[in-house]
This record gives sequence, structure tokens and C-alpha cells, in this order.
Amino acid sequence: MKQMEFARYTELGFKKLDNDSFNKVIASSQLLVGNLAKDYYEFHDIQKDLNSDDDFIKFRANQFQKAICVQCEFADDLGASSLVEQQKAGITDVQIGRTHLQQSSNPVNAVTYGKSGVYLPAYELLVHTGLLYRGVDSH
Repeated sequence: MKQMEFARYTELGFKKLDNDSFNKVIASSQLLVGNLAKDYYEFHDIQKDLNSDDDFIKFRANQFQKAICVQCEFADDLGASSLVEQQKAGITDVQIGRTHLQQSSNPVNAVTYGKSGVYLPAYELLVHTGLLYRGVDSH
């Protein structure tokens, strides 16, 4: 499910990438950010959240899309349109599900969150959304 389109990228105020550059990096960027957020928007309608009357729900969806935009620009800066290219560009350790890529150390690792491959500013956009919560729901 696509959570971000180029028109939305520009609507959010991002201008660095053109449509072709955006299309090269969107799939891997969406995958990395989505994985970090436990694939929340694979199971929930982001458009419904963006149009919600609840300000927090709207905020969460906007922050998620902004995180994808920031990740797209980071991937473009690396010259990496796929996870493997990001690995070769310097991300030293990326894990998505059972897939794990590891390479010798590189300074790019210092600007990514843990082993996720997600750029720290993208991660920080998600911190206060609840999408990173790893606790157990209790009723």
C-alpha cells in the first residue's frame, strides 16, 4: 500500500527531489519507515487518518509521511534507491524482518537509528506519535 505520493511530498513543503528521483527512493524509504512503525499504515488507512477530526490522529499521519519524505531525501543523498544500494553507500547494519544486511563500519551509521537504516531525523519525527511503542497492550 502506498502511503506517500510525489504530490503529497511537495504539499508537505519538501522540494529537494524531482518526481523521478522521488520514484527511485520511495519504495525502500517507505519500507524502512513502515518497518520502524510496525507497519501500522499497512493495516490502517492513512487517508482516513489524514482526514480525521481528531488532531492527534491527523498529527500522527502527517508525521509518518514527513518521516518518509526525510528518509527519501536521505536515500537520494546516499545515491541509493534500494536497500542494498543503501548498504553499499555506507549503512552498516539494516534488518527488516528476517533480512539482515551488514557491512564494515562507516560514518553513515552514526546518522541512522540503531539497525533500522532509518535516518535519525526521520526517526525523531515519529517519536511522539505512538507508532514506535513496543509495549504490551493491556485491557
